[in-house]
Parts: sequence; C-alpha cells; structure tokens
Amino acid sequence: MNRYRAGAVAWMASAVLFPVQLLVALRWPQGYSMTDNAISDLGVTICGQFSEQGKQMRDVCSPWHPLFNAGMVASGVLIMIGAVLLHGWWDSRAGRAGTILMALTGLLVAIVGLAPWDTHPDVHDGAALGQAVAQWLAMGLLAMVAGPGHFRRLTIVALVVSLVGFAAFVAALEGTEVPWLGFGGTERLSFDILSIWTVLVGATLLMGRGLRDQAPTPAERPSVRTRGT
Repeated sequence: MNRYRAGAVAWMASAVLFPVQLLVALRWPQGYSMTDNAISDLGVTICGQFSEQGKQMRDVCSPWHPLFNAGMVASGVLIMIGAVLLHGWWDSRAGRAGTILMALTGLLVAIVGLAPWDTHPDVHDGAALGQAVAQWLAMGLLAMVAGPGHFRRLTIVALVVSLVGFAAFVAALEGTEVPWLGFGGTERLSFDILSIWTVLVGATLLMGRGLRDQAPTPAERPSVRTRGT
C-alpha cells in the first residue's frame, strides 16, 4: 500500500467517531437528544444541568464520556495522519496548503477530545471553532485545485451546508428557535458534515484510478481521479 492509499484509508477510518457517538449516547440514563443536546455533551465528565450563557438549558449525564473523548482523539489523529500522507497528492501550492490545514484540523479535533467542555471550556470551544475554520479553508483550497468532477461538487456542497449550519448554530446559541433541528441539530449540520466530508474524500480517493506513490503530473491534476470524471 503506497502512502497516498494509506492516507485515504486513514481519512476513512476517522469515521470511528460516529459509532462511538452512538454507543455513548445510548448509555445516557435520561436519553440523549439530537436536537436539545450538543455534541460535546457526550464528553462531559459529570452529571448536571448545563447551558450556553444561561440559554439552551439541558440535562447532561454521559457515563461513557471517556470513550467519546478517546474517540475524538483517535479521529483527530487519523485525520492528521491522513493529511500528512496525502500531502503532495494535490501538487500545487494551494493543494499543499490544503493538506497542511487538514493536518491542523486533525490536531484541533484531538485537542477537543483532550479538553472536555466542562473542565476546559475555553480550550474546547476554541479548538472546535479553529477546527471548523481550518477545514473550511482546506475544503475551499482543495476544491479550487481539484478541477471539475465529483470531488469539487462534493466539496462545494459540503462546505455550503456546513457554513449554513454554523450560521444557524450561532443563532441557536443566541436563543433563536430553529425548527426541526434545534440547537443540537444545527451544530451537527455544521460539524458532522465536516467529518462526513473527510470520510467521503478518503473513499473517493481510494476508489479512484490508482493512488500511486508519485504525485499526479500537472496534466493529470485537473482530473479528480475518480471514475467517470
């Protein structure tokens, strides 16, 4: 397995966070709400009532919080490893900047897991926001250098959905009622789509026309290296 394939596999493996979230949520004694609870509530280390500056009051009790936090760290490390291994696949200044930003994204995801929201709120929130900004920038750069095809379309759609979700999440933090999604749903729309994009990009690259040991030539670079593009 060459390093580009290994990088793609690492990004796909970062999906480990999704089954971890499900397992941890199922252990909540009072039940976890996708609309009323934040993602970070799964990693809170004590039981009690929590809020966002007095708004979005909710009950939190996550007995399996160590598993969630470990899953965040594992997912972040896999994203970081994948970015390092894929560095040079998009062989241009913007492409290399994109993979560097994805490595930073992975580091910040790991920090989110190492700093639970209730014990280190400023570090946790700062790392989460930094992760989103770094990945938005990375997605924009990689979409720009990829050329026409499935990858660019996937990236643009995911980027727009994440940004819209983040705007709704900020509004929910200020107390705005968001129909159907709620506070928790808007956060997931913004942040989970970033995780899903990373996994899908890994799968797209792995199913492409051969991730070789060498970076693509300039003539090949506009092709997204996926079937039918």
